Amino acid sequence: MDWLVQHKLLVAYIEPFAQLEEYAFKAIERKEPVGDDKLVSIKKEYSMDVPPEFEKWLCHTIDTHFDLHKPQCGIVGNNNGKRLRIIKMWANEMYKGDQHQPHMHQYSLYSFSCYIRSTNDDAPFYFIDNNQGQAVWINADSQGHALIFPGTLIHTVYPKQTEDVRISVSGNVILDVDKT
Repeated sequence: MDWLVQHKLLVAYIEPFAQLEEYAFKAIERKEPVGDDKLVSIKKEYSMDVPPEFEKWLCHTIDTHFDLHKPQCGIVGNNNGKRLRIIKMWANEMYKGDQHQPHMHQYSLYSFSCYIRSTNDDAPFYFIDNNQGQAVWINADSQGHALIFPGTLIHTVYPKQTEDVRISVSGNVILDVDKT
């Protein structure tokens, strides 16, 4: 695991990758639209079930490396790491010319993007922090990795220039105060 930007953007190898990949392809087969604003979203985003081992891994990774859900950031409570949960997930199919407009996930504490299939020279993930933009280059080595970041971090995906389809999974994580 490596911080691309300290406490803001973490890249991590997905340990339960096979389970996440299986769930992503099931979502693509079902083709149940997410229903996001068409001016922001890419054309093919599909709702997906939350893979239990992936959720466990992701929440543990967030609890280990991030602080937004902890007392030092003003969130008081016992075992807040155990109260993290994925509230929504979706699979993305991205084709040549597709892009994702700048946006943030203001109703989630954390967000993530995981790369199931990617190729060299793929469209970069781009984020904006303190009025500074930075690209994260996506290539074949990105497959099996997650980008994890605060939900309020503005991000976008530049237009895809290559012919091969990119498959990714995105989602949002909340602090569930009713979860024990």
